[in-house]
Amino acid sequence: MVYDLIIIGGGAAGLMAAAEASRLKLRALVLEGGAHPGVKLLMCGGGRCNATHVKVTEKDYSCGCVHVLRHVLNGFSNQDAVRFFEQWGAPLALQDDGCYFSADGKARTVLSALLAAIRGNGAELRCGAKVHSIAVQDNIFNVTGGGFIEQARFVLVTTGGLSYPSTGSDGSGYVLAERFGHRLVPRRPALTPFITFGDVFASLSGIVVQVRLSLWVAGRKIKTIQGPLLFTHHGFSGPVALEMGRAWLDAHSSGGEVKADFLPELEADGLKVVFRAAGQRSLKNVLGELLPERLVVLLLSMASVDGLKRPGMSELTRDEKHSLERALRAETLPVKDTAGYAKAEITAGGVDLNELKGASLESRLQEGLYFAGEVVDVDGRIGGFNLQWAWSSAVSAVRAIARKC
Repeated sequence: MVYDLIIIGGGAAGLMAAAEASRLKLRALVLEGGAHPGVKLLMCGGGRCNATHVKVTEKDYSCGCVHVLRHVLNGFSNQDAVRFFEQWGAPLALQDDGCYFSADGKARTVLSALLAAIRGNGAELRCGAKVHSIAVQDNIFNVTGGGFIEQARFVLVTTGGLSYPSTGSDGSGYVLAERFGHRLVPRRPALTPFITFGDVFASLSGIVVQVRLSLWVAGRKIKTIQGPLLFTHHGFSGPVALEMGRAWLDAHSSGGEVKADFLPELEADGLKVVFRAAGQRSLKNVLGELLPERLVVLLLSMASVDGLKRPGMSELTRDEKHSLERALRAETLPVKDTAGYAKAEITAGGVDLNELKGASLESRLQEGLYFAGEVVDVDGRIGGFNLQWAWSSAVSAVRAIARKC
């Protein structure tokens, strides 16, 4: 049998591609190398699946071809995704931060919806079918793996990247792309936690605070992000750390430093105002109204300031005030490295969008070969943007294939 379409990879993009192929009545086969589909999807959003965001634009992503990205996102929007999952029994709930999660808090519900949509019109899903090679003969693709050879008129590669290798991500899609002559944009982990030098902050493990992180290179601030920071046993996580990771990696060779403002809601001179109003209260108690006690104690120690002093009574020296201001508002975090692909939510880099034919995502080097999802050089912010790219790119590619069929 010659399929209309073979989809290589049963992750988020591959499953959405199969669902759309099923809707369009294409004879489609998904070949997933692992024992189960959507394993990484089940981990998304802490197991709750942050499926998309209330506002999605090309500005939420890094890539090398913005106009193509814009067309793909517009072709299957965030609201299209919301409607899709509602239709297939996985309604999404909008959170205060703009993120859409599975309404029942279970990523498995989202996965079940995708599988139901795939079965809707007869697309096939085969697990334990690792693809080793693709060859083309007489305009037919021969897709070969352990113990099987399948044929199709079109092939869509949705194998993911290198992030979370424990879920089966092994970069095999990059190898397939290179065999057809594609240039790969250098890959690196994105949305991954920071690892620190030493254990200065280890005592704060589990604490979450609102911060403003800034990346500095050669005395110049090049990036700022505000949001929740999570202290861990080995470093820093949470949305702001994850988003800063890629920029830090890019700037690391140039001596990039990450600084933290632990009082981002205060104006520039806001700390002086707080101190003037402190009255007879101790510095520790005043700061304890603004920050978790354990963090206050640590920052006071790092600034070499006695927490029992009363700032409202002018008991702090000028040097102590400056030292404390630095610790609270411009503390250089001891970042050693990122946690790498093992903890990365996404892979930056991959198949160059400039080598794909516009929003169809068809290879310019091999007719009938398409790419979608994480394997392509598109990576988004934390908050559902990367799953939205998976949905949008999968649908865009399949619709282009359907027009040719």
